[in-house]
Amino acid sequence: MPATTRRSTRSTPARSRSRSPAKKTKKETVTSSPPPPTPPVETTNTNTNTNTNTNTDIYLHLTLAAVAVGMTQGGTPVSVAPFIFNYSLLNAYQKIIPHTTLTPKKVYGLSSFLAGCAAAAVMADSLPLKGPAVPLLCGYIGLMLSTPFYLSHITATKLELKSGLAFELLLPIFSTAVEYCHSRIFPYGSYGILPYCQYGNLPVMQLASIGGVWLIEFFVSYVSSCVVIVMKENSTASSTSSKGTLRRLVFVLAAVYAYGGMRLRFLSWEGAPNAVSTRVMKIAGVWVPNTMVIREELLRHHLGHIMDGKPGPGETDSDFEGPAWQAIVEKSLADYDSFVSRISTEAAAGANVVMLPELALTTFQGPGVTDERVSTEALLAKLAQAATDNNVFVGTGIGYNEPFKRVDNLSKFTETVLEKENGMMGYESNRFLLFSPRPVSKDVFDEVLNGAQSHPNVALDYRKQNPVPIIEGPFALPGNSTIPVADVDFFGDGETVKTASVICFDMEHPWHTQQLGKTSSIILNPSYDWPGLNPYHARIVAFRAIETGTSVFHHCLAGTTIAVDYLGNVQATGDYFSKNGNYGQASCVPLDPDTICNAPVHSAQLPLRGVRTVYGYVNDAVAWGSVVVALRMLLF
Repeated sequence: MPATTRRSTRSTPARSRSRSPAKKTKKETVTSSPPPPTPPVETTNTNTNTNTNTNTDIYLHLTLAAVAVGMTQGGTPVSVAPFIFNYSLLNAYQKIIPHTTLTPKKVYGLSSFLAGCAAAAVMADSLPLKGPAVPLLCGYIGLMLSTPFYLSHITATKLELKSGLAFELLLPIFSTAVEYCHSRIFPYGSYGILPYCQYGNLPVMQLASIGGVWLIEFFVSYVSSCVVIVMKENSTASSTSSKGTLRRLVFVLAAVYAYGGMRLRFLSWEGAPNAVSTRVMKIAGVWVPNTMVIREELLRHHLGHIMDGKPGPGETDSDFEGPAWQAIVEKSLADYDSFVSRISTEAAAGANVVMLPELALTTFQGPGVTDERVSTEALLAKLAQAATDNNVFVGTGIGYNEPFKRVDNLSKFTETVLEKENGMMGYESNRFLLFSPRPVSKDVFDEVLNGAQSHPNVALDYRKQNPVPIIEGPFALPGNSTIPVADVDFFGDGETVKTASVICFDMEHPWHTQQLGKTSSIILNPSYDWPGLNPYHARIVAFRAIETGTSVFHHCLAGTTIAVDYLGNVQATGDYFSKNGNYGQASCVPLDPDTICNAPVHSAQLPLRGVRTVYGYVNDAVAWGSVVVALRMLLF
C-alpha cells in the first residue's frame, strides 16, 4: 500500500509536467499578436515588363515577316519564303496578350505597312507604273497579304478556338479565299501570289493538277499553321494536345509528296517505259532584230510623252509618209525578210515549228495608211509561202496596228495616269497566228470560234484576251474569251495534235486558261517581257502546264524562253539577255545600237500528248469552297 501510494505520488507530477507545457503553448497561440502585413507586390512594373517583352517579340516577328515578303516577290522568289512569312505573322498574333499596347488591329496595320514596303522595294521594276501609283499598289498588296491572319485571329477569338483541326484550318481557308478574290480583281491577275514561290518543288507543284495554285496556297498555309501550333504547345510543356496536330501534319506532308512523286514517276514521258512510243515534235524559237525598237516607237505613239519623255512618230509626222513612220516601215520590212530567212535555217535543222514571240512583227492598216508593203494581207501571204516552201509550221505574234484611229473611250483613271484628256491615237489587235505548209479548210479552221480565216494556210488565229493594264489595255482590241483549239497535223501523216495558243499576260489568269484542261495537248505561248519580270513571268508557265495537263512552249522577247511538259519538267530554257556558250556575242543591251540583241535560237522537243487533270474538270472549286466557308465564318 505505501509503495503503491508512493508510485502514484511520483507519477502525478510527471503527468502534470507533461501536460503543462501543452496548455501553455495553446494559451500562447491564442493570445499571440497577428503577423505583420505582407508588403504590396509591384504589379505595375511586372505588367510593364511583360508588355515590353511581348511587344518586342511581336516587332521581331513582324520584321521577319516583312523580310520574307521581300523574298516572295521580284524576279526569283524563294520557295521557303511563304513558310517563313506565315510562321512569323502567325506568331505575332499568337504573342498578343490581354491589355497589351499592341492590339490585333495595330498588329494588322503594322504588318500591312511593313509588307507593303517590302513589296514596293522589290516590285518597283516589275510593274509598269510610275509615281504615286507604285506605293498605292504596294500598300494594297500589303493589306492583301496581312488580311488572312487578322481574319483568322478574330475568328478564332469569336469561336474560342485555340487548337485542334478547326483551328489549324482557319489560316488555310482565309489565305486561299483572300488570295483568290485578290487575283480576280487585281489588275495584274495572279501575278505575285505566294504559290508561285514553289516553282522547282515539283512534288508540291503537282497539287495544281487537282485544285490549281489555290490548293498549293492551302497546303503551304496549313503546314505553317500546324508548325506554329506544335512549337507553341511544346514550348509551354503542354504537348499532349499538339500530338493530334503533329500526326495530321505528318500525314498531309506524306500524302502530298507521295502523290507528287507517283505522278512524276508514272506519268513521265521522258525516261519512262513508255518513252519509246511517245512521239515528240521540235519547236524552234527565233527572234528578229528590230522588234524592240519598233515597239518602243509605237508605245510612244499610243501613250505619248508619259512613256519616256520622247515624242512618238505621231507627234513628229502629220501622216504615214513622214520620216518617222517610214523608218518604222523599213525596219518592219527588214524583220519580215529576216524571219523568212530564219524559217529556212531552222526547217533545215529539223524543226517542226518555227516561232516568233509576242508582237514580233507588226502590220499597219486603216485610215491614213498608204503603204501596202506592211499590210496584213501582204505579211500573211509572205509567211504562208515561207511555210509551204520549207514544209514547216510557222507561228508568230503579230500586232495588227491601226495607228490613226482615235481611242475615245478611256477611263478617267487612264486619262489621269497617262495625261490623255483628249483621247489616244491608235488601236492594235495582239494576235498569234500558226501557218500550215498545207491549206486548211474552213471547216477544220472553225470560223465560228476563230473568226474569219484570214489566209487559207492559217491553222490557228488567237487574239489576246488579257492585255497588260495601262501600257497595253487602253488601245487593245477585244480578244478571245473562248480559246480556240485546232487539230493540227504537224507531220502530214493524218495524226493530229490538239493545239492552242495564249499570249503572255493571259498566263496570269488561270481562270482563262483552265478551259484548256479538257481540250488541248500543246500550248504555244508567245510573250514579251521586260527585265523586271525576268524570269518570274516565265516560271508561271509551269503551273499552267500542270493545271491543264498540257506541254507549253513559252517564247519570250526581252525575257526568258522556257519549254515545260505537262508535269512541269523544264525541257529547255534560255534568257534573252544572258550570254550563251555557243554565241559569244549573245549578251546585249536593249535599244543600244552598239549592242543590238541577237539572242540564240531556243529549241525544245515536247510530247504530242498531254494528260487529263482533276483541275480541268473542277476548275477553281478549292478556291470557291474556301471563299464560301470564310464568308460563313465571318457573317454567321
